[in-house]
Amino acid sequence: MNADEDTETIAVMDDPSFWSLLRDARSKFLGLDYDGTLAPFRKERMDAVPLRGIIDLLKQIEQRGDTVLAVISGRPLFELIELLGDIPVTMVGSHGFEFRNPSGEIVVKKISSDQEQGLVQAQTHGIEAGLEDHLEMKRASLALHTRGVSRDQEAWMYERLHPAWEDLAPPHNLEIRRFNGGIELRARGWNKGDALESLLVALADSTLCIYLGDDETDEDAFERIRPYGIGIRVGGPTRLSKARGFVDDIGSVKRFLLKWTGLPFSES
Repeated sequence: MNADEDTETIAVMDDPSFWSLLRDARSKFLGLDYDGTLAPFRKERMDAVPLRGIIDLLKQIEQRGDTVLAVISGRPLFELIELLGDIPVTMVGSHGFEFRNPSGEIVVKKISSDQEQGLVQAQTHGIEAGLEDHLEMKRASLALHTRGVSRDQEAWMYERLHPAWEDLAPPHNLEIRRFNGGIELRARGWNKGDALESLLVALADSTLCIYLGDDETDEDAFERIRPYGIGIRVGGPTRLSKARGFVDDIGSVKRFLLKWTGLPFSES
């Protein structure tokens, strides 16, 4: 596999050419989604802790010295920090509206007053519709969580909320996006792809860049990483994706990280 060619989606764990690329790259970047990639989904959001052993593997990769590591998530930044602990890596929250660099410095991007007004109106509508317990207001979005409810209840929730969100989105520069376990009304202007590229442009041109994610929101990152490297979808080859590779599940992500820790240092 060449990083710049358009090929069919491949199973990266079993692809010698992929690992040959990594072995030959003196400088590497590894970006990772959080939920569904590092941590199994849970009904209670803060119960979604990283799969056992993954934190130690991330620390080992960070300590190699040849890999820049970043976690990019739709979660609020404070949740990522609590769930991942004190790993000195870049953390991106709220789809790119919040950044924390490895030294702990935090940068927050503001949404417009018009976007903020639209999100508040959407939240008010959701509360009046009886969905307050399923809503989460973030820095730049409002999420409706449906994990753990029946399909009939999920459909009822969407019916109560979605039409109002559709009316609010265009005039307030917002967009509606699905994610694994709900839908989200988000401020336009930044997404995971924008956040990822803002990190990649600061790297040396020779850096081989890899990004792993599992969700519809990661498709933005898969698209933007193509000029720089390879996107890898977590979840097998069954769904159309802009990713060029895949691994089967979170267990495979752990094996992927373990294999990364064993890469030799390139002499080239």
